[in-house]
Amino acid sequence: MKPRRKVENAIRNKLHFPAGSMLRDRLLTDVMNAREESMQIRPVPCGPGIGRRIMKTRIARVASVAAVIAVAVLAVTFWSRSSSPAYAITDLPLLFEQARTIHVQGWHYFPEHTMPDGSAVPPSPIDNWTDVENARCRFTTTGLLAGGTDGVKVIVSEVVRDGPSWMLIDHGDSRSVVYLSVSEYQQKLGIRQISKLISGQLFGDITQLSNSIVVGTERIDGLACDIWQSDDGQGSRWKQWLSADTGWLMRAQVQRKVDSGRWKVATDYSLIEYNVEPPEGTFSLEPPEGYTASNSPETAYPMELDTGHCGGYSDEHFNYQCGSRIVFALADGSIILGWQSIQYKDAEKQAQFFEGVTFGGPLPKLHLEFYALTPANGSSEPLYTGYHLAFTRKKGKFFEWSLYVPDGTPPVDAPETGYEVLCRKNLESPNGFRIGKLTVKPEFTIETAEEFDEWVLGAMAELADDGTPPENLTYQKVIDLAQQVRTSVTP
Repeated sequence: MKPRRKVENAIRNKLHFPAGSMLRDRLLTDVMNAREESMQIRPVPCGPGIGRRIMKTRIARVASVAAVIAVAVLAVTFWSRSSSPAYAITDLPLLFEQARTIHVQGWHYFPEHTMPDGSAVPPSPIDNWTDVENARCRFTTTGLLAGGTDGVKVIVSEVVRDGPSWMLIDHGDSRSVVYLSVSEYQQKLGIRQISKLISGQLFGDITQLSNSIVVGTERIDGLACDIWQSDDGQGSRWKQWLSADTGWLMRAQVQRKVDSGRWKVATDYSLIEYNVEPPEGTFSLEPPEGYTASNSPETAYPMELDTGHCGGYSDEHFNYQCGSRIVFALADGSIILGWQSIQYKDAEKQAQFFEGVTFGGPLPKLHLEFYALTPANGSSEPLYTGYHLAFTRKKGKFFEWSLYVPDGTPPVDAPETGYEVLCRKNLESPNGFRIGKLTVKPEFTIETAEEFDEWVLGAMAELADDGTPPENLTYQKVIDLAQQVRTSVTP
């Protein structure tokens, strides 16, 4: 490794700035340039070869790097007090993910609706706590029920997650509580999902952050903040108050464009705190006073692995259902999708669809086949064709695990914007069966064999009766299959 690169790496490791940070890049450039300029000075020698002899010692070399780092740390103090921004909006996601705890308070509004008398719908309070280190969170969810004698009714519920237990609190008329239990795998996955969930609420689509512009400045708690703004082109606008000195997000808003053409606030996160200790009882699993629990943590209903995509299609009587269960991306742009297609009245006949399927071969001809994917950003290319990897079975349900390989260069933003599922009917559909649009997004990108074993095989084991993944399925086999498919479709 070249000397300059060694020192750069030492500074990176010492300062813990996220990759791509404007402050870190500026810091490295100036410090390294100053260091190289100083190396060009020829001091008066104190004796023959004394400089070379000193620098040959390990202690002197370490001290030299430490001195450069010390200059860098002092430079941080200087630059943080300057008027020029130390952080850009694109630094926000990585800085956000470094927080140990996150506390968000604010209000949820309903600009598109009014009460029967024409007045505004009362806003709903937001008070969300996330403890990333201990995989705990407490957050509110809000819905709107239109119609009835009251015209519009706000429905508020809460979810408390602490380790293997979830408590769902209905703050509506029922004032009820129900408990769910999750597996160790789901707990680990939840840790990775927490920051992604909250960050999506605060600054929307990460891929659009680079399109944000500064529209003003404001001081919050004594800190000067740049106000960044981005529009999604579909009637939603995100605004973030970002401290140019610390990089922390101090406030966030989501706005909607109403029929009058005016922009109105839909969500206002007026308080955002980091690394603060949650008050005692924040993650308590005790029902609130006056609420009735339908079960207990000891009799909690087990949750099957489902990352929110299941149930994409169904018939009017819910006798037939299909949807995705979990999605991962590979570093080459290919996608691994676990999905199901089941007719509940005759579930045992599913087995016949998996007879003779082989690794890397065609997908099983289920009632509704997820035969391909396309980018969900509006482009029809490239086409991700599906190939069979394996199947698992749990409680009478079969789950298909497929690899989707693009026939061209995948869009850079595809993992964030997601993929639209292309379906084909292989058998006569039940009455009332309807096909809607289903979009799936990867949890994250699998880059190593260890990650493949932990997350992909772990998911397969979750959806298997014996709790073990299919035999002889390895990361290298899947990577080789993707490469073979790419080679075969290359002109």
